[in-house]
Amino acid sequence: MYARIHNVIAQSEMQLTMWQETFKAIGAKLNMQNGAKQITVTKIAPNKAVLIVVYPNKETADRAFQAVKNNVAEVSKLLKMEINAGEVVFNQNSLTHQ
Repeated sequence: MYARIHNVIAQSEMQLTMWQETFKAIGAKLNMQNGAKQITVTKIAPNKAVLIVVYPNKETADRAFQAVKNNVAEVSKLLKMEINAGEVVFNQNSLTHQ
């Protein structure tokens, strides 16, 4: 598995909320249509969030990023966004843990 991690910093809590709602309505669907297996948004401060998108492999992640790169560029004009990516080396949750 391969993940892209987006650290998002908005100018205000309201701006972050607007981004979250737009992402849920548009961005999440695009990512899922382009191969994402899991999407998580974690709010870590009133104006900060971490978006983690997990793909089956790097190739799928790269194709998906190409499909949404214009959206990411537009959002980056309004919000500070740092993107990191890498191989998932450990994942455990109650749905997969036996």
